[in-house]
Amino acid sequence: MTPSEFKAIRTRAGLTQTGLAARLRIEDLRTIRRYEAGERAISGPVSLLMELLDVGRLDL
Repeated sequence: MTPSEFKAIRTRAGLTQTGLAARLRIEDLRTIRRYEAGERAISGPVSLLMELLDVGRLDL
């Protein structure tokens, strides 16, 4: 998953960076910012959760 795909899914879900971090139980908000900036690789499990969120199979 690319950083732009990650951000697009978050945006389509109507979540802020803070809201997504809370729902994914990521304590450090900078992680979300780093994912979206391409400064940190998006892990497989996070990518899977985002894909499920995008197709409506995950209610965060």
